[in-house]
Amino acid sequence: MKLIRGQFSFRTALAYFYLMLMTWISSCNTNDQEVPVVDGIEVEIDIKRWDHEIFELTTKEQVAGFLRENPMYNHHFLQADQYPHDSLVVNYLNAFVSNPASKVLQQEISSVFGKLEPLKGDLEKAFRYLLYYYPETTIPKVYTAVSGFAGNDLFVSDSVIIIGLDYYLGEQATHRPLEFPQYILKRYRQEYIVPSIFLLWSSGLNKTEMEDKTMLAEMVYYGKAYHFTRQILPFKPDSLLIGYSGAEIVEVNQHQDVIWAHFIEKQLLYETSHFTKKKYMDERPKTLEIGNKCPGRIGEWLGWQIVEKYTNEQQISLPDLMEISDARQIFTQSNYKPQVL
Repeated sequence: MKLIRGQFSFRTALAYFYLMLMTWISSCNTNDQEVPVVDGIEVEIDIKRWDHEIFELTTKEQVAGFLRENPMYNHHFLQADQYPHDSLVVNYLNAFVSNPASKVLQQEISSVFGKLEPLKGDLEKAFRYLLYYYPETTIPKVYTAVSGFAGNDLFVSDSVIIIGLDYYLGEQATHRPLEFPQYILKRYRQEYIVPSIFLLWSSGLNKTEMEDKTMLAEMVYYGKAYHFTRQILPFKPDSLLIGYSGAEIVEVNQHQDVIWAHFIEKQLLYETSHFTKKKYMDERPKTLEIGNKCPGRIGEWLGWQIVEKYTNEQQISLPDLMEISDARQIFTQSNYKPQVL
């Protein structure tokens, strides 16, 4: 897949201008469905600052007390059950808070996140949309934490959300998680926190046929997850939902006929080989099998397009969509055919 070829000319300049225009357009939400009015739905999020409490710990006894008093942090976030003895967790957290580098981390968290007003505002807005579609939802407790990258980046359940702020400080942070390659690390910025939360939240509502091992089943599963997140976050650009850059969004939209042709030619929709599916569904810098401009996880993106086409064709509600476990039904009734911009 290529964008601009040949010598610089008026035609090339016009094409470049068009690309930049489309990149700007793609940063806006392109959802064709009407966005519901949720202003009358009351939501108040109270974020408990575990990170503040952790940075104030000064002795091993205080660390042990904090872990006893906050078992959700200990077990859900630090995953203490994976350690052979509780004392190992205490020793680790004590060493972390005692390290002078933790003071730098504390300052950077304060600089980047402040009093969490944008995060709180986005969560409250998102839960208004969630309550619109799922009125019986109970607003979960929300905590912010730090772990020195020993814990989860996010823990999400229907009752608790724990956010590891040290993961999301962005590229200017003094320390970043070493286990992530750069193409993944670029998504560890604060603007990705709320989209990531609701992608995880969707898994509890996203019905699927576990015995269906085809690529199509995985594509549609992720497509439903992205559609769900788009409906809950209509105020966020698609690029933040899937983690593509604006230019990548433009690229895949402009060449979706090439992407679709590749999937059909290689008979990938009903492929069950784990090795083959990984090429199109897993994290990779590029899907080189299609082209050197094609981003990774292209199967997820294509599944999203199929689901969007299905919802537009069938005019189905979000809860009803998430209840459909038959990926082939969604694909067949979507009448998906790529549209070239």
